[in-house]
Amino acid sequence: MCGIAGTAIAPFSSIEIAPADRTDAIAALRHRGPDDHGEFQDENVWLAHTRLSILDPSMAGHQPMSSADGRYVISYNGEVYNFRQLAARYQLENLRSASDTEVVLNLFARLGLQSLPYLNGMFAFACYDRDAQKLWLVRDRFGIKPLYFQFDSDSLTFASEIKSILTLRTGPRTCNWSALHEWLYYGNALGGDTLYQGIHQLLPGRYLELDLKSFEYEVGSYWSLKDDVPPRPVREKREDAIAETRRLLEQAVARQLVSDVPVGVFLSGGIDSSAIAAFASRHYDGQLATYSAGFDFAADGGELPKARTVAERFKTDHHEIQVGSADLPGVIEKMVEHHDMPFADAANIPLYLMATHLDGQLKVILQGDGGDEIFGGYRRYSTLKYYTLLRPLALVFKHFHKALPKSVMQQRIARYLHAFAASDLATTMALLLTPEDVRSRPLGVFSAEVARRMTDAGDPFSRYRSVQSEFCDLDTVNQMSMVDTSVILPDIYLEKVDRSTMAASLEVRVPFLDNDLTSYVLSLSGRSKMPNGRPKWLLKEALRGIVPDEILFSPKRGFQVPYGFWLQSSLKALFFDNLATFVSNNPGILDPERISSLFATTESGRQNYSPLLWKMLNFLVWANTSKVDFAEAR
Repeated sequence: MCGIAGTAIAPFSSIEIAPADRTDAIAALRHRGPDDHGEFQDENVWLAHTRLSILDPSMAGHQPMSSADGRYVISYNGEVYNFRQLAARYQLENLRSASDTEVVLNLFARLGLQSLPYLNGMFAFACYDRDAQKLWLVRDRFGIKPLYFQFDSDSLTFASEIKSILTLRTGPRTCNWSALHEWLYYGNALGGDTLYQGIHQLLPGRYLELDLKSFEYEVGSYWSLKDDVPPRPVREKREDAIAETRRLLEQAVARQLVSDVPVGVFLSGGIDSSAIAAFASRHYDGQLATYSAGFDFAADGGELPKARTVAERFKTDHHEIQVGSADLPGVIEKMVEHHDMPFADAANIPLYLMATHLDGQLKVILQGDGGDEIFGGYRRYSTLKYYTLLRPLALVFKHFHKALPKSVMQQRIARYLHAFAASDLATTMALLLTPEDVRSRPLGVFSAEVARRMTDAGDPFSRYRSVQSEFCDLDTVNQMSMVDTSVILPDIYLEKVDRSTMAASLEVRVPFLDNDLTSYVLSLSGRSKMPNGRPKWLLKEALRGIVPDEILFSPKRGFQVPYGFWLQSSLKALFFDNLATFVSNNPGILDPERISSLFATTESGRQNYSPLLWKMLNFLVWANTSKVDFAEAR
């Protein structure tokens, strides 16, 4: 995997980017590609690349890469697993390397944007046509690989990570208040927004085309979820759906083993990673290496015994990694640095610790992300099946919780009642994913003036409403699946995986997001995937006899990171030191008394505001190190 960066300057502009800033932009991405780096400079276009060598590690794969005639230049991050098939199909001859990069470059040179739907993999790239004076930015269909950009009237800057863009841009950094409002609910900004005003992320399945002569750009879509979702989802015969799912998943895993360096599997002991280990062990050339981690903060020992069962079943070269959390303050600061924003999914911590523990022993890992969204693996999928029944009941009883003594249980009851009593299904979907809602006043951690500004800036549920409205004619299970695949998968889970592992120069591949597999499963009705609301029924049946029954049919359990306990112990000093620093430097932004009150209430055990306080810790660390100017909000 790699890092990319670049700039395009309008022909009428006098902007110049100093060589030192370009050097810094490359240095900011070296963790993504420590093996090699390169630059390309034309009159108004600069492309940069840092390389983690996976396919054709020789210098023939060096980037940025130019086509044989010099017309096209690409800076590419990703893996396209069907590149050899595409090279044969389109008779791409006289290739100078054995890399997928050169195939993507030549295919784009021949077919242009029409080549993009054929690419089966994860990628983000910039391609420059020197003759036509056009530049394209492209991102894969599910948003597995990141791509950020900032456009002004006379310049475009882009990179795999925000930190690289910041080295190339001068001027004050200001906060995006609408995105911060979203962040309060979900722990990350959604869609194309970031917490930096003016810096955006290209959405999955999209391309940006810049005409360097007029210096105007447009964003288009080369693929969307709706392309794979028929107006009336297919209700396959059960035995046919099971057989086809099994075939396509095995094919996806086999495809993603393509590599010129060793490949391993992160084996958690859950269904998804166990399925990948099962199929990978069939197709890997040699003994497959699997890795499981035991954490000193796993209350019951975690899932090491289950992972061990799977490893023994498939005779993998199994490694158990014992990971500790001794330097938690340092890890928190490192995670904020690598996300470039306050990212609140605490599961990034164990993933980062696992990746760093490998310490370069391996460059490529397969992991099970995407299985829950595609196959309906979350508890709320079953709950939403009864939405039409539960909503009227919630409307009747939504004030019932007020009669209960204040407690953690009362909070949970209130959360579910208010979620199902929401004004529309999209808001219910959003509220089932966050412990926050308007009633619990998450905006109260900010001053009244800032809270008003954030409210005026945007609706934190708008992204959910926009996506859900596209699929409102589908059954409820499929609506939730499409919303999750469009929102939390790219904006939270895949971002978590990319930043946490690339921080340690480790590439993670996700076979459950293979083009052919997802196209098939997304076309099926909710009843085909989850008859009677049974989570992951189709996937479990497809794996029956392949994955051990004790793995397939044991209760689902997510990995719980004890950040609430950490806040009250090893991270308490970090929290209040950062709070004091922020309030001193930015008076009038936060309500420190409200924050301290929430902390004390949580510490007493009367109620639990740990999720909001965890978000605030990440916000404070980011705000104190990012040089964002909050003065405009005063």
